[in-house]
Amino acid sequence: MLFAASSLRAQGVDLDQQAPPLSPQEYSQKLRLAEVYEETHDVQNAARIYEQLYHTSPSDPIVFDGLTRCLVYLKRYDEAEKLVSYRLAKDDSPDMLLLWARLEARLNKRPESLDAFHKAEQAMQVTDCSQLFPIVYAMMDVSYNQEAMEVLDRMRKLSTNDADVCSSQIAGLYLRLGDFDRAATEFVGILKAGEANVGMVEQRLAQYITDSMSRSAVLGSLEHAIHAAPPSVANLRLLAWLYQEKKDYARALQTIVQLDDLASNDQTDHTMQGFELLQFADRARNEGALDVAVHAYDAALKRLQSSASARNNYFIQQAELGALKTAEAYYSTIAAAKDSVAALIKRYEDYAAKQPMGELALDALTHAGQLAFNSLFALDRATNDYESALKLSHGVSEPMQRAAFGLVEVAFARQDFPLAERRIETIEYAVAQRATPSGQEVRNHILYERALADYYQGNFDTALVQLQAVANDASSDYANDAIQLSGLIQENLTLANRPSLERFAKAALAEVSRHYDTAQTGYAEVARVFSHAPLADDATIRSAEMLVKLGRAQEAVSVLDTMQEAMLTSPLLDVAAFRAAEITEHDLHDKAHAQKRYEDFLARYSSSTFTASARERARKLRGDAF
Repeated sequence: MLFAASSLRAQGVDLDQQAPPLSPQEYSQKLRLAEVYEETHDVQNAARIYEQLYHTSPSDPIVFDGLTRCLVYLKRYDEAEKLVSYRLAKDDSPDMLLLWARLEARLNKRPESLDAFHKAEQAMQVTDCSQLFPIVYAMMDVSYNQEAMEVLDRMRKLSTNDADVCSSQIAGLYLRLGDFDRAATEFVGILKAGEANVGMVEQRLAQYITDSMSRSAVLGSLEHAIHAAPPSVANLRLLAWLYQEKKDYARALQTIVQLDDLASNDQTDHTMQGFELLQFADRARNEGALDVAVHAYDAALKRLQSSASARNNYFIQQAELGALKTAEAYYSTIAAAKDSVAALIKRYEDYAAKQPMGELALDALTHAGQLAFNSLFALDRATNDYESALKLSHGVSEPMQRAAFGLVEVAFARQDFPLAERRIETIEYAVAQRATPSGQEVRNHILYERALADYYQGNFDTALVQLQAVANDASSDYANDAIQLSGLIQENLTLANRPSLERFAKAALAEVSRHYDTAQTGYAEVARVFSHAPLADDATIRSAEMLVKLGRAQEAVSVLDTMQEAMLTSPLLDVAAFRAAEITEHDLHDKAHAQKRYEDFLARYSSSTFTASARERARKLRGDAF
């Protein structure tokens, strides 16, 4: 190795010894080489190059830091100590003292390390708690946690401006030491200063509750400490956050109601009541706690309506709409009866009719149209709701897009392609009139819908061109759908396979029109007549899906089972086997047979993307405890 005679491992080395100078270009190249070695974790070679450069230019702080860093990483603490000791004689800055303190700690020289930390504190001429953070972090780095806490506690007693900042650091140290009860006491103490400190406490806590075990322990201690203290807005706000972190939405709601009461009692102006409940209701709905969301919206509405303030009207309308959306989300989880869905659509429509705020009415009508189309397949009603929504639209908002493209879906369902194109042109015109951040995505959606129209009508070449344009935009939500459909077309767009593709597309259009019997016949015909076509396995699976929709689940399972015998080279065999198990479980309600199907699936398709789901379903049907 070069400069071996001057290696830091040698005893009695003169660190002032100079190596032959390097040209600026050569020096820069070697420095970059050392940095590259370090970045690629080749620390041994990085240290070697840094050592060469140190003897060329010992005053270069970049080289000194790099060499010291590498020596510490390699645990060559004695050499690093000698290097830093030599530099410390010329530079007794706080940074150098802290580096020395960390090295002495790693060499188990505790008195020397603590003395260096003390000198660093003196050199900094500390006047407030935040100035101590470099010292505290350095102490924590070498596990001098108790000493770090003592330093902060001493400063907290002297400080008048930032005692809460000191307390936050001390609480963080208690968390690091696993003393959650003391940490909770510190946090509650910080909250005594007022509501403004809640965000700081939440931020500090968030660093220590990333895994379920520590989260449960930390939040349990904090909950106990808050309940032991007198109720305050700050304490309750933190407690509500705590319950939401635990996904305990019911207790979070109770706490927010209590918080709302307390905050109102503290103010002469009660017009703010209900706002926090409304925000919580929205969050609970978005996170799937639908039962709690219903109660939260009710509580928010009562409080908002109790105020005479006109500004509450908007939030009252928001709460009413949120309650309707919660009911919609709940219905989607239970496969609600059609009369219940129809009643909810009527509630949306009535809400929109009396709604003075166009944006909220537009949103409500869009939801009504989607329910009418997707759940009831009531095309006239969906059309009326969508068209009423568009009359309220003055831009290219998300609800406007849902309504406009919903009308295109209705046109496809009617198999009225001229109408679909006219509706697409209307959207295209609206986008051209006003630049919006979502403009490109809307154009991708337009291209995809036109491609679908061409696909359904057998214009496959035209469809491919449009699909390719969408697929090329990797950031688009429609890219994957475009890739999938274009792949299906390309794979079958040959002279021999085109007839099967045409029949498959017609069956797909019949499915969109909810003519499930026609669609099933078409798919089955593709699988039977064109059994060697690439589409045969897709057609078989779609045929089975149509049988399920027609209430013929047992036939669907039989169709899927035939694939395991007749299509041995199909890449969709695992899809068919998993789907057969699902139908057996959910539609035939034969749990024993379904369990066996899932177990057979695991034995046969161990590397399938459905393996995890199949294992979970088999365990649940078997009654395994988790």
